[in-house]
Amino acid sequence: MRATVLVAALAIAAVGLTLAPSDSASAQDFAQCDSVNNTPGLELICDVTVQNTLNLTTGVESSTVTTTVCEGANGASTCGTPSTESFNTLTSKVSQCNYALNGGGGNLDCTVTVVNNITGAADKDKAPTGATVDQCVGSATGGGTALICDPFPAATSGATITQCNDSAIGGGGATGVICTVHPSTQSALLPVTINQCNNSANGGGASVTCDATLTNNFLTAGTTPVANTPGTTAPVKNVLHDSKTDGFGLAGTGDDGTMFLGAGVLMLLAGGLLTAAFATRKAGARR
Repeated sequence: MRATVLVAALAIAAVGLTLAPSDSASAQDFAQCDSVNNTPGLELICDVTVQNTLNLTTGVESSTVTTTVCEGANGASTCGTPSTESFNTLTSKVSQCNYALNGGGGNLDCTVTVVNNITGAADKDKAPTGATVDQCVGSATGGGTALICDPFPAATSGATITQCNDSAIGGGGATGVICTVHPSTQSALLPVTINQCNNSANGGGASVTCDATLTNNFLTAGTTPVANTPGTTAPVKNVLHDSKTDGFGLAGTGDDGTMFLGAGVLMLLAGGLLTAAFATRKAGARR
């Protein structure tokens, strides 16, 4: 009888583990090519393209992120296979190519493109403002490195797009610091920040080229979202990913599920042990 009761208790615990909510993945923050390749003579080319889709009427949101990385010797880097993943949450922060390629004699070339497709916005909210920019502050100060930035000067604290600050300060950069924020907008309905190419390529003879674009599209119900790359098909959603390896810097947001899972297992095990104890006592009394 004692063995039967213990087996039943363990079975109940197993059911609890199966039914309890699990921690969900999060695509809120994305980081690519940060703090890497800090040895001399290297080239690093990184690209991130994000498509956010938000329906304010239904509350449904999703994010598709496409990435490419090329690395190797300066002038002879090779590119990996592009990766595309889709998630049921928005990507609100992109960090790329920061504290990278600081070994000297290198070439850093990074691009971030973000497209926000928003459905169900009120007319008063359909006029996004120009994205604020903080770029090329304290860069190319070592001599012999050209500073070519647009817009410039641009030093806004807490800007939507922050790039190319304190970079390529070793002097002698072959192509200089060429950083551009293409016509971009920001909206309070779907705030996104881009942070790239800061504190990077600081060895002698290093160059930096970085581009950023942030676009907000306002759609009516039933309109097909504007894709980042014409002719491509978005992958199936709910693709699980490993936050340690694919660039997503935050753990899942479902911490409450983890707590519930642990508490539920403890309660089930305690109940099983109590049941076993009562059954044993009852059996003893019968003897």
